[in-house]
Parts: sequence; C-alpha cells; structure tokens
Amino acid sequence: MITSKDVRNKRFEKAAFGYKQEEIDEFLSQLEAELDEMERERQEANSKIQVLADKVREYMRDEDALKDALLGAQKQGHQVINDANEKAEQILAEAKAKADALEDEAVRQHAEAMEKNREEIAKEKEALIEAQQQVADFKKSLFDMYKSHLELISSMPETFEETSSDDLQTAEEIAAAVAAGEED
Repeated sequence: MITSKDVRNKRFEKAAFGYKQEEIDEFLSQLEAELDEMERERQEANSKIQVLADKVREYMRDEDALKDALLGAQKQGHQVINDANEKAEQILAEAKAKADALEDEAVRQHAEAMEKNREEIAKEKEALIEAQQQVADFKKSLFDMYKSHLELISSMPETFEETSSDDLQTAEEIAAAVAAGEED
C-alpha cells in the first residue's frame, strides 16, 4: 500500500520535453494530502470498530449473566414448587391418616362416642380443606411472583442489533420457553 510518505519522498528524473515539475509537485501534494486523510479516517474507523466490538462483548457477557440469572430463577422456582407439592402431600397424608384413625375409632365406639368422634372428623376435614386452600393460595402467589419476575426480565431493553436473531434468544423467547416448561 502506498503511503503519503512514499508520495512525499518520490523523486522523478528531469527529462527534456517532459511534464512541468510544478504540476507534478502540486499533484503529488494533493495525492499526499488525500492519502493522509484516508489514513486518518481508516484509523478513526478502526478505533470505532474496536469500541463497538468491546461493547458487543460486554453486551454478550451481560446477556450470559441474564440467561444464568433466569435459569437460576427458573430452577429455584421449580424447587419451591416441588417443595410446596411435597409439603402439600405430607399435609394431605397426615390429615388423611388422622381422618382415617378418627373414623376407625368412631366405628368402635358406643353410639354416644360415635357422635362425638364424628364431630372431630368434621373438624379435621375442615382443617384438611383449609390446608388444601392454603396450599393452593401459596402456589398461586408463587406463580404470580414468578410471572412478574419474567415480565420484568422481558421488559429489559435489548440494545444491540448486529447479532443475528438465530444466535440469541430474546427475553420473550426465554419466558415463553419457561412458561411452556411449567405447563408440562
């Protein structure tokens, strides 16, 4: 590649009936100035490209961190749901065991005792219904909180446009995938 320094240092031999030296010098000066300008613009463009490349790398790191956070939240949400389901099953099993024990006792008792035991069974069934309602309310509040977190993540702006849509998942796509996983 010819540089402005090459143009500045180039010397031609004088010949009879040749070109005018002043015109050649003027043309070479213009050429030198244009090459200097082009080199400056190329350096500026390279600097801008480097800044943009750094930003893209930074955004990619941020995106990876967001994906990791979303996956962590998803795993934690699944764990909380699993724990809630286990606790609900335990509460149901205990309540059913108590109800069965009270029912067996009532069958063996005298008619008076049967009436008393029936009242206790009714109370335990009410407690079971209340426990089931508490479990349902807890699950609903957990899902609502999880959905609001997904909405917050989805509302975060995506700032770089140069990355192809095949390479990245948007927050909406991740949220849709998470929602599809919850339905399974």
